[in-house]
Amino acid sequence: MTVKNRKNRSRLYLGLALVCFAGILAIFVVDGYLGIYDTIYITVQEREQVIEPDYWEQRWVKEGPEGYSLGARWGESVPFRYQIDNRSFSTYAVDLEVSVWSGGQEVVVPLYKTEISIAPFKKEVVEWTLPFEDLGEPSPASGGYYREYTVLIRLGEIERKIILSYYPESPVYPEKVPLPSVPVTEPAI
Repeated sequence: MTVKNRKNRSRLYLGLALVCFAGILAIFVVDGYLGIYDTIYITVQEREQVIEPDYWEQRWVKEGPEGYSLGARWGESVPFRYQIDNRSFSTYAVDLEVSVWSGGQEVVVPLYKTEISIAPFKKEVVEWTLPFEDLGEPSPASGGYYREYTVLIRLGEIERKIILSYYPESPVYPEKVPLPSVPVTEPAI
């Protein structure tokens, strides 16, 4: 075998190795990027909380009956923002339905309902508010210290549960009263 043939063969192997590496890298990039991703933004007590798409893929979330839990003050309306990201080559058309449940029974029927159509590689943002008045709870003293509600979001076959706990206002503590001043005597020498 001549030196020229060896160089050509080694270039061929190097080229094949680079093509295989680029193919494997492309598979990981495409597999990790393509799909339908939903992000939920919830503003409670003047703080925005974000539930990223990968939260729902955690094993303990998939196996457990509960969803994402958060607390709100008694009487506070809770705004939601739901972002659906279509990272695919086709249009994504689906029904979106949001309802509120308590003790296995639907309380508000439905909170939000619409049909969504998202073009390829585009995003859609839907906003709604859970008004506290619609829950029909007169006061926190009627049967307990807090109330739990499940906000159920159905996007086609995708189902997201958010457990919302309403707590009564914390008691108001009295203002601090300054201590009376006591005269300090000089030490005897």
